[in-house]
Amino acid sequence: MRAAKWTASRIGRRGAALLVGVPVALGIFNMPTEAMNISLPKLRDEMRAVVSFSSAKPLPVITNRVRDEFLDPRHTQLFTLEHAKEEFFRTKVKYGSIIYREARRNNLPPELVAAVVEAESDFREKLVSHRDARGLMQILPSTGRLMGAENLFDPDANVAAGTKYLRYLVDRFQDERIAIAAYNAGEGNVERFGGVPPFPETQNYLRRVDARKTHYRETVRDAYVAELRLRTDNVTR
Repeated sequence: MRAAKWTASRIGRRGAALLVGVPVALGIFNMPTEAMNISLPKLRDEMRAVVSFSSAKPLPVITNRVRDEFLDPRHTQLFTLEHAKEEFFRTKVKYGSIIYREARRNNLPPELVAAVVEAESDFREKLVSHRDARGLMQILPSTGRLMGAENLFDPDANVAAGTKYLRYLVDRFQDERIAIAAYNAGEGNVERFGGVPPFPETQNYLRRVDARKTHYRETVRDAYVAELRLRTDNVTR
């Protein structure tokens, strides 16, 4: 009340009433203090404009329904494809939260990293190959050490190391398809053949990774469209 009286003495009783009355009508007295950080001259000018408008035309009545919809977080945040992608990997893909986090940390598509994990181990974190490649992304111990990972059976460490290595291959060969081939067949074979090696295993591996990456991408897109339709229906009701 002391603040209101102090304000009224400077901008006029009518302006002070509006300054207090508008937040009360909207039920938003807990607005951030940054919103009130304006100079008195500017505040005086803005309140005069409000007074002039309110004198010419009554302010509309704010109903509880309108206020609740306005303050609903679902209506104040933009739902993007990236939101849908993060939610999909977090809830629908095994170790998806780790995959999404490390993919974004290394500037790679999460659907690509998930496709490599699926092609390598089918999400089996304890898998060991006949070459001693280990864990979700089937990393050799020597490669794991270079990428800063010791326990390759730990999903966090394994995906972090595998994603970092995949990022290195993409940067080295400047081509995602060749990088994936190098992940499977080795950098030496890619250099020796000047591109994707003509090994049936590598050719099949590329097809599997591409098919799973496309599947993840289309599933996320469909989930995004469905969520947008649901939100639109809720708003228009």
